[in-house]
Amino acid sequence: MRATNSLIVSATLVATSLLGACAPPPAAAQPPPSAAGAPAPQDASALQDRSWGVVRSPLLGLKLALPEARAWLPERRALPGAAWELRHEPTQTSLSVHRWRSSRLPRVDSCEVELRERTPGLLSVDEINLVARREVRIPEGFLTRITLLAAPGRGARLQGQVLAIGAGVGECISVVARTECATEAELAERLRLLDASVGHLRLVRIEDRVPDPQPISR
Repeated sequence: MRATNSLIVSATLVATSLLGACAPPPAAAQPPPSAAGAPAPQDASALQDRSWGVVRSPLLGLKLALPEARAWLPERRALPGAAWELRHEPTQTSLSVHRWRSSRLPRVDSCEVELRERTPGLLSVDEINLVARREVRIPEGFLTRITLLAAPGRGARLQGQVLAIGAGVGECISVVARTECATEAELAERLRLLDASVGHLRLVRIEDRVPDPQPISR
């Protein structure tokens, strides 16, 4: 009887072993889906190198190209003789464009003196603040100096300014861009975009002021 019981126990153990050997292996754990292929979200509070467009001021007879052109809004209704003021709402970056009468043959330096007399808060140009400076012959008939400046801002932030000051026959023009950023990398990129923008300053041609002809209704 003991032999029979031993055989039954042995048979049970063998059968259990065979069933375990035939059972499918447990499914391997699947790794979480990789996010490498997902596009990085774009910071809505940053000025991006995209959606460039041309904005015009018929009163000043000037136009320039801006990144994210639709995000720039006029700060107030432009009046004859007043500055053309624009603001990029997501970053609070501002642009102020002036055009005024001066001596018959003004120099860029004298135009800058006149601009600083009427515009408070402009950064000084010295070896600490100066980032870059160049001269270009834009718009047509003007010699314009573009200066990029950076300095400490409010709190731990950094402020940047781009000054484009031009001298033509009997008049001066200026574009002053002001912005603030949290990091040096962000400020460098924003100054690059603003430099490219003011570098596209142009005069508004007669054809720019005339609306396109409308189709004749039949």
